[in-house]
Amino acid sequence: MRIKHDTHLHTEFSFDSNAPVSSQISRAIELGLCGICITDHVDHDYPCEKYPDLEQLSPMDLDDYKSEILHAADQYNDIEIYLGIECGMKTDKAVIEYNRLLCQDPDLDQVIGSIHLIDNNDPYYSQTWENKEPEWMIRRYFEITLDNIRLFSDFNTLGHMDYAVRYAPRDFIYKPEDFFDITDEIMRLLIRNNIAYEINTSALKKGYGFTNPHPVFIKRYYELGGRMITIGSDAHQPEGMAFAFDNTAEQLKAIGFNDYVIFKKRKPVICPIE
Repeated sequence: MRIKHDTHLHTEFSFDSNAPVSSQISRAIELGLCGICITDHVDHDYPCEKYPDLEQLSPMDLDDYKSEILHAADQYNDIEIYLGIECGMKTDKAVIEYNRLLCQDPDLDQVIGSIHLIDNNDPYYSQTWENKEPEWMIRRYFEITLDNIRLFSDFNTLGHMDYAVRYAPRDFIYKPEDFFDITDEIMRLLIRNNIAYEINTSALKKGYGFTNPHPVFIKRYYELGGRMITIGSDAHQPEGMAFAFDNTAEQLKAIGFNDYVIFKKRKPVICPIE
């Protein structure tokens, strides 16, 4: 495998996964990866009350989470295991302050900053798209992303920049070029703040035919001078780990990327795309 690290993975500590930590580690060893970063969800003030399947959701026990991941990192000698979180971002002052304090934890290796809501509604649910123009919704998602980064930038990599398009109506014709006026600003802000740009392969496994962000955006990021990328499968089950990493490596090399980064204690470490 040409990419030796998967830096976006979930376990049973995330509300949307039931995978034991040990199962993700075993799969990584089986694949011959050098390292993985477990990045379970912390979405402070997520609107669970809007969605019947989430009404009984309890917040992650961060102490238990840290304890298990750090214990696993000590137990395994044939693979590096990093402690991360996927931090759900909102422009609310209370959420910004919560996330700022959360990200000061010295045990963390990597923080993914992700937008999972459009005006406090989750695009995963079809009701969010009712009576809305998909193009407007995608643009709004990018506007919210830009607003969030301007207010809070203490994270290491921007998760799945065009995540919302995964859940747009399937007849929507997605043209990334239509959004360059705002996505260019997002990318320039990442570059100025030394925040990496995540290449997330989860949409490929879901059958969408492209990564998040779309390859058009990845090429644009390179053209704007961006060179710092992380690569993650966003796997919630072991079988999704490192999905399509070899094909993704070829696409990245064709654009001009020769390496990617992982984070250790929030500091970037350069790794070659072999």
